[in-house]
Amino acid sequence: MKASFNILTGAFALVGVAATISSLATTALAHGQGKEAMISPVKAMSIAAAKTGGKAAMAIYEFDDGHWIYGVTVVKNHKLLEVEMDPATGKIGETESVTPAGEAKEMQSELSTLAQ
Repeated sequence: MKASFNILTGAFALVGVAATISSLATTALAHGQGKEAMISPVKAMSIAAAKTGGKAAMAIYEFDDGHWIYGVTVVKNHKLLEVEMDPATGKIGETESVTPAGEAKEMQSELSTLAQ
């Protein structure tokens, strides 16, 4: 049990570092386009945690399917969920189960696109 927790923690930490970089980049792009979130990432995490009954780990402000959202990662029952949220209203959109490996792959793709 402890070994699997350490692996999850390590993978989650790597995703967190990549997410922070991506968050800064997407926020910078958003501000350049005159788009700003009306609720803070901390507030988004609080809303997602309350809605799912889990513990929010991070919130990423990202451009998804043509609009800006918060992607909030929540841990519940030893599983990861990603909760999409409207940054202007705090309204919850889709919620899906995710894995550290899947999130890392997605983040790698996003960072590669930014670097081009």
